[in-house]
Amino acid sequence: MNIFYRLLICAGILAQFFITFYLPLPELFLIYIILFNPKWFRDFLNNMAKD
Repeated sequence: MNIFYRLLICAGILAQFFITFYLPLPELFLIYIILFNPKWFRDFLNNMAKD
């Protein structure tokens, strides 16, 4: 998934939830995870997949 598709997904999430909520903190956290794919989150998912 290239950066264009990640930005498009994030823009869609923001558009959807800014209509519904004023400050969507969980969605902003989701956008952070989609855009930057942090190591701690990948490790979390890998550990969940092992179990």
